[in-house]
Amino acid sequence: MTEQWLMQDINSLIQHRDRVVLLDTTAQCGFVLPILQQNHINVLQTNVSVSEQWQQEKEELLIRYEGETTYKNKPLVFYVTRPQDKLSFLFDYCFTHGCLDLSNPQDWLKRKIFASTGLQVNLDSPMLLTAAKLGIGKDLAWWKKIVQNLEEMINLDDELLPFVNNPEEYLASKEPDIKRLFEEKIHELLDQQYMSKPAKTLAGEVAKRMFDGLANNEISDSLLQLYYKWADSSTYRPSLEKYIHDYKLDESINPWNSHPDHCFKTLDLIELRQIADNYRDKSFVAEKLQKLKKRIFSQKVQVFVPVWWKDLLVLFETNTDDLSKCNNLNAFIEYYAGTFSKVDRAIRNLYVAFLNTDAIVRPLQEYYEGLNHLVLQTWFDFYPAYKSDQQGYLPKLFATAKAKTAVIVGDGVRYEIADYVATELQKHFKVEKEIMLADMPSETEHNMSALYVGGNEVLSVQKDREIRLTQATGKNIVYMQLEQLSYGNEADYLVLTYKDIDSSGEKLQQAAIKLFSEFEAVLVEKITLLLNMGYQEVYLVTDHGFVLTGLLDEADKIEPNAIGKKEVHERFIRTAEKQINSDWICFERPYNEFKYVYAAKNHRPFKSKGVYGFSHGGFTPQELIIPKFKFTKARAQTSKLEVLISNKSELNDVPTELFVIKLEAPKTLADLFGSQRKVQIKLYVGGREYLSSDIITFEAGKKEVKEFSFNKNSQVQAILLDAATQEQLDTVIIKKSNLRDLGGL
Repeated sequence: MTEQWLMQDINSLIQHRDRVVLLDTTAQCGFVLPILQQNHINVLQTNVSVSEQWQQEKEELLIRYEGETTYKNKPLVFYVTRPQDKLSFLFDYCFTHGCLDLSNPQDWLKRKIFASTGLQVNLDSPMLLTAAKLGIGKDLAWWKKIVQNLEEMINLDDELLPFVNNPEEYLASKEPDIKRLFEEKIHELLDQQYMSKPAKTLAGEVAKRMFDGLANNEISDSLLQLYYKWADSSTYRPSLEKYIHDYKLDESINPWNSHPDHCFKTLDLIELRQIADNYRDKSFVAEKLQKLKKRIFSQKVQVFVPVWWKDLLVLFETNTDDLSKCNNLNAFIEYYAGTFSKVDRAIRNLYVAFLNTDAIVRPLQEYYEGLNHLVLQTWFDFYPAYKSDQQGYLPKLFATAKAKTAVIVGDGVRYEIADYVATELQKHFKVEKEIMLADMPSETEHNMSALYVGGNEVLSVQKDREIRLTQATGKNIVYMQLEQLSYGNEADYLVLTYKDIDSSGEKLQQAAIKLFSEFEAVLVEKITLLLNMGYQEVYLVTDHGFVLTGLLDEADKIEPNAIGKKEVHERFIRTAEKQINSDWICFERPYNEFKYVYAAKNHRPFKSKGVYGFSHGGFTPQELIIPKFKFTKARAQTSKLEVLISNKSELNDVPTELFVIKLEAPKTLADLFGSQRKVQIKLYVGGREYLSSDIITFEAGKKEVKEFSFNKNSQVQAILLDAATQEQLDTVIIKKSNLRDLGGL
């Protein structure tokens, strides 16, 4: 309100002759100058240090001259820091134009407060002047609370965060009296006697008190609220992270007694290490996890809560009792897909975080393997009922598929990866999740052949598989790598191969698991792109899953004790003769000179050449229960404004290097919600984007023309997109004429 009261008086005076003298004989009201400037009022001021009379007269003469020349016919305030009776060349302005006397600013403020609130002011003069400075930008309710002593002038809840973020700059911007008042409030917060300290030191003490309180769970509400605001602010969080880095945590701190929203990774690791060390003690683990849930599920500072805590919860809280209810293969498959695949994902994420920390990974892996052992024992009991449905899947799918069908064929996309992708996409699209059972041995050559060809025929070359699929379906199927997909690609039937997961595992072994989140992001992005490009159905399938063996010693591997001619792989053995081994599972799969395939009733690999980061071909649910997911666009709840390319026929034969694309929206609307749409044009050559327009806002009946260049290409493709959803709205091929531009002749 301070600025409003000031401007009320200034405006009432200045409206007559554009000149006002503002008297401030005690030089206490300099804080009003920025208010005048913000209101576009020019200010000329005297210098308080000028004391000789002749100097003062000269100064006033020059100020008057500047006012009548430079600021002629412009609003102007003469800010004067000497008494009215001491003025010379500015004296007459006080009477002929206007004068606001702030020689006693406290009296002026009291009158303003009483006129606005009807309240008498009992604040002493220095405090009242401080309140005037703090009252800039505050409303009348704030002044009422201050006058009635219902609220502190300095509200630390509002001021603490900008102070600790940049203490020196913050205090440098304050008037001395406000700075002192603020520092006193900080010392009060810290339970300290006031003393003059550098701003940086004072801010550091605030941060230390806050961190100490979090570590010991003895933090004041003011500091806790500061911490929450700080952590939640993208603007201020970098300074918080620097304070955290510089803070020295007391080594004697008991992490289980710390505040659940603390920001110390060290405490999280200590707690995790204790759980890992005591993983066999169920009551200990249950108690600690129960205490950790307050931290894991807090909505306050998720940025400082490690994501692997949720994975640990999944690992230790998964109940395998439901396995006893699985009385057939289908029931087991439902249990694995709905429950245990999430455990597989959890241990994989824990590997990502701690693969190089043996003391943590090994006990967690042992606990997981205990769960997995129970799962595998039930799974192997259903081996006689197992029957793959992978053979000839793609020929059957495309035989009945309609135009605008796309299939992503992954290599090594195990169920939990596809399930995560589906979870992300179901926020925007319709997802249908089904199970496919992979064939044995579950390795790329065999299983890709099963998908593309069927009939138990094995083709080692991918190109041969694609040729056979096209021949079998009679459809014009376009084949490409998933990474190459863009809006510039058009096909009625599309097969996209995605080999990054399997190939990375073979090349990088365990190190590849750090890349899996990127692979998942690619799948989410490309499926979204396909649906936005107009594909009606998008499928995600794969050749096989994979087993993560984790930390593996030589003694953990299985001896490939087979008689006769054999070919040993990580997860299966091919033999020419039938074997007798109750720990192995037999599949009759003729291949070259071999007749049988054997897999161990185990998830561990056979002793063979090579390394064991990932392994394929074994008879495990992680390998064989694979996704058969379908993604479609959900029906829109409300119609959207239609925007189209209206000059397609003109773009079929363009005689110049430049061309124009005309857009228009219909004049009628299906409903009110479709009244506006933001669109963008992108240009492609050979499937690569080379130019895009700015975002254009359309309303019903609007037309728009955009000019582009061929950029020395003879043909380009224009894609019209919804700028918000990236949905493809329209497309056109633009061809450059073979005729030379005759300049209108």
